[in-house]
Amino acid sequence: RSTAGMSEILNLSYGQYSNSTITHLYNFQESQIPYTKDTKLNHQLSTFLYKSKPYGSTTANYYPRALLFDLRNGLGALNKYEYAEEIPQLNIPILNQSQQQQLQTTQLQKHEYQKSLDQGKADASLLHTGNTKYWTDYNKLIYNPKSIITLPSYQHQYNLYGLNFNLPRQKFDLYSTGITEFKSIGTESVEDFRYWLEKCDFLQGLQLGTTIDDSWSGFTTAMIEVIQDEFFNNKENVWIYGQYNHHEHHHLEQHRQSILYQVSQIKSFIELYKSLSLFIPLLPNYNSSMLSLLDTSSIWHTSCIPALFINLIWGVNNQYVDQVSMFHMQENLLRGDEARKIVNEVKIVGEGDSGGSGGGTGVGTGVGGDLMDIDLTKVRDLTTLTQEARKPEISLGVSQSMENIRYINKNYIVRNKEDLNTNGNAMSIDDDDGIPTNVYTNPYMTQITNTDTFPNILQSKNDKFHIEFNVHNGIKDYLKPYKTTIERLKLNFNDLVEDKAELIEDISNIILSYSSGFESDDDDYYD
Repeated sequence: RSTAGMSEILNLSYGQYSNSTITHLYNFQESQIPYTKDTKLNHQLSTFLYKSKPYGSTTANYYPRALLFDLRNGLGALNKYEYAEEIPQLNIPILNQSQQQQLQTTQLQKHEYQKSLDQGKADASLLHTGNTKYWTDYNKLIYNPKSIITLPSYQHQYNLYGLNFNLPRQKFDLYSTGITEFKSIGTESVEDFRYWLEKCDFLQGLQLGTTIDDSWSGFTTAMIEVIQDEFFNNKENVWIYGQYNHHEHHHLEQHRQSILYQVSQIKSFIELYKSLSLFIPLLPNYNSSMLSLLDTSSIWHTSCIPALFINLIWGVNNQYVDQVSMFHMQENLLRGDEARKIVNEVKIVGEGDSGGSGGGTGVGTGVGGDLMDIDLTKVRDLTTLTQEARKPEISLGVSQSMENIRYINKNYIVRNKEDLNTNGNAMSIDDDDGIPTNVYTNPYMTQITNTDTFPNILQSKNDKFHIEFNVHNGIKDYLKPYKTTIERLKLNFNDLVEDKAELIEDISNIILSYSSGFESDDDDYYD
């Protein structure tokens, strides 16, 4: 089933973690661009890329359909107008001597990999964790200047919270700070969004990447509220991949684990949930036998793990054969219940070397057969199947597979529909327990690991894998401590929590939505 001609997807990305993730994604899109006439196209490039052909030119340029937000100096050595044909007159503020010295000491030289790209080469051997600190170091596509916006008030810090440019003790870590910062740059943000929106013939939806545990959550929420109200009347498909990334660094700033910071995270989670149509919070567990040589202090490394997952979604959204829109995928997930929009269990599941034909030498090789060798229409419980086969996996969701949980739906992306013994894509299976299961196909799901800028962090790039993204009532166990924290809150955080009772009610309503329908769980609402 081909659905060529499907509409565009705009991507909004906020902060160094999300921008690093989307760079991996767009580098894969770049690898699909036909640089020769006989190149076979497998993906509809216009979904994620805007094709511009200058008048009288025989060649075309491809730009990401995206807006990327970062802090001051977060672009590394890249100037947002570096590859622009026209550079606008900039009103450069007069700096005092100390600011001039600070800027001079922070000026960076262009990465050697970028210099090689400028010369028409791509030498990925120049990339390593010691010198690859910015997403611009390994980015392959040229961005339109209207795709890049930097916040003037906060200074970039690698792998840490940004610092206020004039008040260095003030960090870019709280939800309320992001709300304030959007007010200062909101007009430019919305106008640049309008620019990209007008370049879409039929917008399929928005996909956003942001962080939940810093101020980008507040900035993202504020912007989504404005563009939903101004452009879509709150009726557009908006997905958010929300990443937790500062949990590894709390030991550096113990005071940031204060009650204020906890409340900020809770507020971030709930407000992001309320502002969108699908919420996929990501908290990668790096302790997996599928991973090797992963440097958890390198954002270039860690960001490629959520990119592995998101790239499979993108592939389903824009591949020519068996393409499935955001709308239909969202419908399959929600099944009419818009409150159950948190995808809380996400995992990349290794399958080992298929067929024993050689090439796959990593963990998972030789595990009693591929999932693809089994008729999925006859499987009672796909999750049980995966567990029984003892497949290695990388967990990315905020919830794990646990005993005594109730699945609301299960979702798989696998390689080929021929392996499914079915003629349909996005096949919905209601098993004996009545759990709706959606299976999508993406034959190109492992190709991103062959992108030259993708770091060598997998045990074996030849091993096959599939992904699962599931919704189950275990999200209640994640949210109940949130509710307890706010109920016990004694301090007055008016700038963060204007109405304590309203926030408690919001959390309670989410918990209730994942309890209804399960009689034995109804009492959990009152816990």
